[in-house]
Amino acid sequence: MASRTAFSLIDVFSSRPFRGNQLAVFHDAGRLKGAQMQTLAREMNFSESTFVIPAPRRPAPVRVRIFTPRREIPMAGHPTVGTAWVLASRGQLPKGEATLRLGVGDTKITIEGKAGNPSFIWMSHRPAQFGERRNDPDRIATSLGIDSADVRGDLPIEALSTGNPFLFVPLSSVDALKRCVSGRSALQTLFEGAPRMLPVYPFVCEGSPVRSVRARMFAPHTDGIAEDPATGSAAAPLGAYLRAHGVIGSTGRTRLRVVQGIEMGRRSEITVEVLDSTGDNGPSIRIGGRCTIVGEGQMRL
Repeated sequence: MASRTAFSLIDVFSSRPFRGNQLAVFHDAGRLKGAQMQTLAREMNFSESTFVIPAPRRPAPVRVRIFTPRREIPMAGHPTVGTAWVLASRGQLPKGEATLRLGVGDTKITIEGKAGNPSFIWMSHRPAQFGERRNDPDRIATSLGIDSADVRGDLPIEALSTGNPFLFVPLSSVDALKRCVSGRSALQTLFEGAPRMLPVYPFVCEGSPVRSVRARMFAPHTDGIAEDPATGSAAAPLGAYLRAHGVIGSTGRTRLRVVQGIEMGRRSEITVEVLDSTGDNGPSIRIGGRCTIVGEGQMRL
C-alpha cells in the first residue's frame, strides 16, 4: 500500500491568492529519503518545494530542506518565509522570534501578527559576499535579448550571495526589463570557462531617492527555471549591492520594495531592510512579506 505525505500550497510574497511565488510545503518529512524529496519537488515543478523535519526534541529548531526540480539547495528566501508562514498558521511556530534550521545553518525568523494568524514574516540573512565583477555588458545584453545601451554603465555587473549566488545586472529602464528573454543556451554561454553558472537577476531602480526596484530572475541554465516570480535570496544581496554602491545611501536603516513577477502575471512584493552593522561584515539584511495559503492535500509515494 502506498504511503502518503501531507502538504500545503502557499503563494509567497503576496497577500492575494494566485500571485507571488508558489510553494509546496511537505509536513512531517522526517521519514522521507532525499531521493523521494527530489521526486516530489520535480512532480510539483515549482521553483522550490520544502520538507519540514520536526526537531527530535525541544527546543531544537525545526529543520527545513529545500529542493528545486533539479537539486537540493542550502537556502532560499521565498521557501523559508512561506514555510514559516505555514508553520505559524498551524501553531507550530510562536509569534515573535523563531529559528529554522536550513542547509546554511540556523536562520532567524520574526513572525508578526497573532498566534496562529501571522500578518508578516521577516527572514534574516547572513552578510552578503561580493563575487566577481563582469566587464562584458555587450555579451550580457545579447544573452538577455536587449541592447547594450540598456545596461547601465555607472553600476557594476556583479555576483553577490547571502547563501545562493546571483549575477546582478543593472538596467536603465523598465522597458528594457520587460524586453529581457530567458534562454537556456544563451545564458549558458555567459559562463563558459567559469567555475559555476549563476542565475541572472536583471533589475531597475525606481524613484529618487530609490525606494523601489523592479526585477526579474532567470535560471533555465542552472535549475530549469525559466523565470521566478519572487526571489528572496536575490532581494537580500540586492540590498547589500545598492548600499555598497551608494544607490540607497551609505548609512542608517533603509527599507526597499522589490517588485517581481509582473511579466509572469504573478506580481510579488518583497520588503528588504538594510541596517548598519557594528561589525566588519557589512550591513545586516532581512527580507519580509505576506503570504496566502491556497490549498492542502496529500501525495502518494
